[in-house]
Amino acid sequence: MTDKKEEWEIDGSKDYLSVETELLTAGFQKSDALVGQMLDGRFLIEKDLTEGGADAGGIGLVYLAKDMKLMGKKTVVKILRQAALKNADLARKFQHEKEALIRLDHPNIVRILDSGTLSDGNPFMVMEYIEGYSLRRTLRENKQLPFDFVAYIVESVTNAVHAAHSQKILHRDIKPENIMLTPQDGGFDRVRLIDFGIARVENSQLAPATEIPRGIGTILYIAPEQLAGNMEQTPAVDIYSFAIVIYEMLTGKLPFQPQTMVEMFLLQEQGVKIPPSQLRPDLPPEAEKILLSALAFAPEKRPASARQFGRELAAALRGNSEDKTRTLAETVPFNLKSAEISPVAPTESLLDIIETDFHKQISVNSPRKKSSKVWIWALLGLLVLAAISITAGLVIWKGREEISNTNTTEIPIVETAPLREITYFLNVQKMRGDKPFEEPFKSSGQEIFESGYKFKLNFKGDADGFFYVFNEDKDANGKTIYNILYPTPKTNNGSAEVKAKQTIETSNNTFSGTRGTEIVWLIWTKAKNDDLETMRQAAFDAGGTMKDEKSSRQLTDFLQTYKNEKNETIKDTANQQTVVKSKGETIVQKIELEHR
Repeated sequence: MTDKKEEWEIDGSKDYLSVETELLTAGFQKSDALVGQMLDGRFLIEKDLTEGGADAGGIGLVYLAKDMKLMGKKTVVKILRQAALKNADLARKFQHEKEALIRLDHPNIVRILDSGTLSDGNPFMVMEYIEGYSLRRTLRENKQLPFDFVAYIVESVTNAVHAAHSQKILHRDIKPENIMLTPQDGGFDRVRLIDFGIARVENSQLAPATEIPRGIGTILYIAPEQLAGNMEQTPAVDIYSFAIVIYEMLTGKLPFQPQTMVEMFLLQEQGVKIPPSQLRPDLPPEAEKILLSALAFAPEKRPASARQFGRELAAALRGNSEDKTRTLAETVPFNLKSAEISPVAPTESLLDIIETDFHKQISVNSPRKKSSKVWIWALLGLLVLAAISITAGLVIWKGREEISNTNTTEIPIVETAPLREITYFLNVQKMRGDKPFEEPFKSSGQEIFESGYKFKLNFKGDADGFFYVFNEDKDANGKTIYNILYPTPKTNNGSAEVKAKQTIETSNNTFSGTRGTEIVWLIWTKAKNDDLETMRQAAFDAGGTMKDEKSSRQLTDFLQTYKNEKNETIKDTANQQTVVKSKGETIVQKIELEHR
């Protein structure tokens, strides 16, 4: 990863925050390394990616690990620092990042593979290992990128951003460092958007929303309303940030080169002074028009959709270009062997984010002409206040080329409805033929089992309600059928009603056949549901297996309506169980039990 001071100088701006860097990192000690340890009985920690790098002093510890259950496949493990865990706002940011990745499943977004909690209560998440290099590296090697390659990057990133926006998630930190490229044979490098560390997650299932009227983001790529701390942020903030990145890819320069955060806002308000065609004369006029519209100061004047913006700009950039399949290495002189090949995962560093009461310094109606010396002194004052705040343990934020929070008042929290919580685990019995051998063991269900083993599903809820458990299967014709595992006519008098904290255990089931996946649907409702009661009775009448097409289709529709897209699933390693949290009065959790 690139040195922070080097990045600031590459961006063409003065490194005026070196003092702040020292203030931000003071008082934070790195926790003990986990190298050599086995996490959750599965992930072997091999290397500390935090030590000495861009993540040093960050709120998360990042490790390279091997997934020992998947033939040593490389992964990246991120663990929240103990010091950050004690700060409610930082802990919430970590949880929001995890929730963002859980909600998103897109080929151009880094994937989360697993998550859980250590025995000391510290949360962790496991992400895919990305071997490649950042767009920042590409821009250092090639100041102006070919139109067809830029078009490809534009389409890839805007597709990823659109997917996030569709899930009510704002990335809020799009910059070259957070766009990863992986070389591929026979086509352009694969593009992935990473680092959702400061994402805004609407209707969070995992952590309460927070009203923080302060700017947060990377100053050279931040939207003006985001810089000003406007709480009514829209997808337009991501479109604006990425438009800055596109301008840089096309011209090799940034549209705004401020000395202070206040100057950044003023420059943005004045608009782009140097149109990209002035630096890149062969830029198609239509492409320039579309790009400048995305850099409009007012959010409502920018393109409404990231995907539409990306498609239109990419088409304008390609024009009559005939060669659209070359890799970057074939398009421009660039030695991939000398590029940075490193595992990358979303990380949070104290040196990458600004968070500031900027909106108190400047408002839309305030005079715009101020003495630069006045702002320099104001900036120094802010840094002193930042030091006091951090020493008191009130705020710790990322920031590379930015200013830390200067407000030492308590942050107001928006109260949200309490999360509903259900917990489940398996009691697994190893079998040798028809006979058991060894004592049964407890499992969270998130591992690979052997075919022929028997298991019982145990579950409970934190409130009174109704539980239904169905096993999804296929009949001889390949049609979906359902076996009811709970309730049964012999359990609880056939009733689905259970009390809070009451643990229910199903009868024995078997991981049958050869390698495959058993699908179990765990359903909890606060109140009795007439549809579920009808389906329960239909399963009872059919001897436990819902075979008629009408009932099976009705249950399938119900499951698809409430399936666990918005649930937060946490692996409780210490207790070998899985915890599911959701705000709804109906929780549907799809449990996939792999066996070989």
